Amino acid sequence: MSPAENLDPLPDPFILQPPAFHPVVPYVTTIFGGLRAGKMVMLQGVVPLDARRFQVDFQCGCSLHPPPDIAIHFNPRFHTTQPHAICNTLQGGRWQAEARWPRLALRRGASFRILFLFGHEDVKVSVNGRHFLQYRYRLPLSRVDTLGIFGDILVKAVGFLNINGATSLGRQVLERLRELRVSGTVQLYCVHH
Repeated sequence: MSPAENLDPLPDPFILQPPAFHPVVPYVTTIFGGLRAGKMVMLQGVVPLDARRFQVDFQCGCSLHPPPDIAIHFNPRFHTTQPHAICNTLQGGRWQAEARWPRLALRRGASFRILFLFGHEDVKVSVNGRHFLQYRYRLPLSRVDTLGIFGDILVKAVGFLNINGATSLGRQVLERLRELRVSGTVQLYCVHH
């Protein structure tokens, strides 16, 4: 980052845990304090040109046997004639009814930034600054304590943010949040008006 950019780091109450940079996929990590309304997860990366599918799972634990419940399974699929995204929930080893979004907002060979914003009743997902989908919880959000990323994806950065912390600092912080930037080192920053 050059000094001419005049950027300020996000305030400490906004960042919940250290971000992960260039993690190897499959990537599984603990979400410090678990998930609750007001948290946001930022995922920045690239979809490989030969990608078939990837998934981002918000899990209830990280056991292998039995597999953990998955409260939110976000699964973009590129290998079909009409690329689409699936959301679903795995409970007790059984998948529930899938929710499908036919107009996939991600492209093979393209960079992306996905935001998962957790509310009281649902998660809102945006891709590259545009609302993409909303998925209602089928398991209590309070059970989620693990993030898993699997499949055909190159992850540049994963960030864990607190929207509630930003609200106490004023709505301007949210309005000024620009991006999770990757350029040698990754920095979270806000832009001055």
